[in-house]
Amino acid sequence: MALIDMAPPVRKPGEVLIQISAGGICGTDVAIWKWHEAVVSQYAPQFPLIVGHEFAGTVLESDSPRVQPGAVVAVNPQIACGHCRFCGLGRPTLCDDRRLMGGRINGGWTEFVSVPEWNVHPLPEGVDSAVAPLLEPLSVATHAVLERVPVRVGDVVVVIGAGPIGILCAILALSAGARYVMITGVVEDAGRLEIARQIGAIAVNIDAQDPMKMLYALQAEGADIVYETSGVASTLEQAVGMTRKGGSVGLIGLCHAASTFKSTPVVIKELALIGSRGYNETTWTLMMNVLPRVAHDVLKLITHQIRFEDFDQALEMVARREGIKIVLRP
Repeated sequence: MALIDMAPPVRKPGEVLIQISAGGICGTDVAIWKWHEAVVSQYAPQFPLIVGHEFAGTVLESDSPRVQPGAVVAVNPQIACGHCRFCGLGRPTLCDDRRLMGGRINGGWTEFVSVPEWNVHPLPEGVDSAVAPLLEPLSVATHAVLERVPVRVGDVVVVIGAGPIGILCAILALSAGARYVMITGVVEDAGRLEIARQIGAIAVNIDAQDPMKMLYALQAEGADIVYETSGVASTLEQAVGMTRKGGSVGLIGLCHAASTFKSTPVVIKELALIGSRGYNETTWTLMMNVLPRVAHDVLKLITHQIRFEDFDQALEMVARREGIKIVLRP
């Protein structure tokens, strides 16, 4: 990767020209940087490629009455074809020709982008604009917690993995009325687990504490819902073991290693194993309605702000699991 000069984009009809104010860093960005084939193959990047699928900014030009110049906006970086079977079903995250900005086509680690108007989402009035670059990962958590495996009031929820998506899932589960949310991590996640405590979750360092014992103290029969966000191969069996009879396991983390587990408990307990990928347009609408209630906690995830010029330093920090959410600023 290199920082280079490029011609600014030219806005097409139906698009919105945005001046970028911030970009977030995801594990996918690190995987592209280090060229992890298992991840890169999911996106089929075309080079040269501007990376970054978490970004936000201010509208400079727009023909849409919904998106006015001067508005602070977040961008849904998923560009769907609009005519395949899954787009017709309202599930563009499964689109046969899904193009992710920053993964397959140019993204947002730049100064200006021009994107389709319907991919642009103004922030609700009164919401701190600093939260805007975190809305793409928040939409991933929203799809999992409020659409794919919805939390009900009074549920006991376990989140495996104390990364940004895991903590965002915990925030949304608590907002949805979960009685308890337990989030697990390892000793290297001490800072992340502290943030989890601050947002009201029960944080468990599995290197020093027994997560099963702590779960059974909350609810003897186990969790109503377990969200697996770590992508670690060994945690699938743990997730199944932590879920009560008739409960659900939401699979969010991307695991690229072989994973084995005994299926008998899934059958005996009649568990639902449900995958959750990305988000749909309905997800972003739902998230914007929820955002005023959770924005204060979401902002706690920002631990570092670094200039775009120092992108390699920021990527190294993410690779070393430093901080929680690192934001790049032009």
